[in-house]
Amino acid sequence: MKILGIMSIVGAVLVGMIVLSFGIKLIFFPVHTAENMVKTAYDANDKIINADNAIYNYEWFKQQVEDIKAKTIMLDNASIAVDSFEQSAGERVNWTFEDKNEYNRLNTIKLGTKNQLEQMTADYNARAKMATRNIFEDSVLPSYIDALTFIKK
Repeated sequence: MKILGIMSIVGAVLVGMIVLSFGIKLIFFPVHTAENMVKTAYDANDKIINADNAIYNYEWFKQQVEDIKAKTIMLDNASIAVDSFEQSAGERVNWTFEDKNEYNRLNTIKLGTKNQLEQMTADYNARAKMATRNIFEDSVLPSYIDALTFIKK
């Protein structure tokens, strides 16, 4: 009987300690959450606002704008090539198998260039909207690029 009484006292003490530790965790949960929020803010700041990241993102925006301009010229050239071929090949009904293949090849190049331009523009706009990246743009660069301004219908 004595052992049963000691075991029940030990069990009650253990249950009391578990309840007490849970209560302490519950009480300090908001403090822990606030501490983690502050630590996360410091960690994010350290990863985002540093020289390497600033240079990388600034240069990326500059490079992407120039790449979009270059791809626009490539799209214009591809459109000119298709138009030139259509004019030089004459009526479509008179085209040979090789003429049709060449026309399809030129149109494939044009479509591929147009799709690349669309993707490059989407990448630029996505990064321009990211709070961790758009702080590295300067006032010279556009904050948004409309792909339709580069693409002829």
